[in-house]
Amino acid sequence: MSTTVPVHEQATHEPVEPDELRAEAIASLKRKRKFGEDVIAYISVNGVLWLIWALTDRSTDGGLPWPAWVSLVWGFFLAVDAWRTFGRWPRSLRRPITEEEIDRELRRIR
Repeated sequence: MSTTVPVHEQATHEPVEPDELRAEAIASLKRKRKFGEDVIAYISVNGVLWLIWALTDRSTDGGLPWPAWVSLVWGFFLAVDAWRTFGRWPRSLRRPITEEEIDRELRRIR
């Protein structure tokens, strides 16, 4: 019994244009540069906030010091930005489906 794959689910084998690759490379480099700037801002601003806390009121009243909230929230978004900038998962979702992936999925669901 042969299994046919509907046309809309067939693997695409369209070649990627050199201009598209160049544009993606430029966008990736811009994201990396912006991420570097964001890290410098994160370190600088958080350093000043922690210094202000250390030189003024160091009380925590049993909780986290107030600069910790800024560091945690901003750090979370910086980590998400790092994942977007250097991670491979989102980029792999945009690439065409290969015959190998279709075969692997067919073996998995049988």
